[in-house]
Amino acid sequence: MRKAAIAVLFVAALAAAAFAADAPKLEGPYIVTTCGQSPGAVMIGMSAKQAGVKADYNNKLTADDVKGDYKTLIVTSGTSMKGMGAAGTNVDAEIDRCSKAIAAAKKAGMTVIGAHVEGMARRTDSSDAASIEAVMKDADVILVVTDSDSDGFFTKYAETHKKPLIKIKDALAIGTVLK
Repeated sequence: MRKAAIAVLFVAALAAAAFAADAPKLEGPYIVTTCGQSPGAVMIGMSAKQAGVKADYNNKLTADDVKGDYKTLIVTSGTSMKGMGAAGTNVDAEIDRCSKAIAAAKKAGMTVIGAHVEGMARRTDSSDAASIEAVMKDADVILVVTDSDSDGFFTKYAETHKKPLIKIKDALAIGTVLK
């Protein structure tokens, strides 16, 4: 029984390593936005700054703003009703805005990272689910903190959709993977 468990863990580790190896090299400078007006984009910007990585954030980023020297667009998912209310928007408008920004980034040859960095607190309702699906379906790479994937949702999503998954311990570690 113990040998079987070790074998399963070994195979899982090899699969995870092979899967992570498919991730493209992440290159800055980065432009970061949120699909749902939650503070995730600000968290990524601050973590990147601490790591000495250029990452500008714009919570109202449009397709027209996706220009310049940026090599990677990071879109955080998960919604904040308070944030959307303060910004005068809703989840449908956020999804439309971000979908257009993602399309513009892809047209410009940028890598698109779909991120979920605020843990399970941003996976509680249909607005969160809509934001996550809208961002992840078009992402080239998925970046999550461990707590966001505590139920294996993003691991399964990445495997099913054949997307590289980068898992980090917490938001403070984001900057290290962007270097």
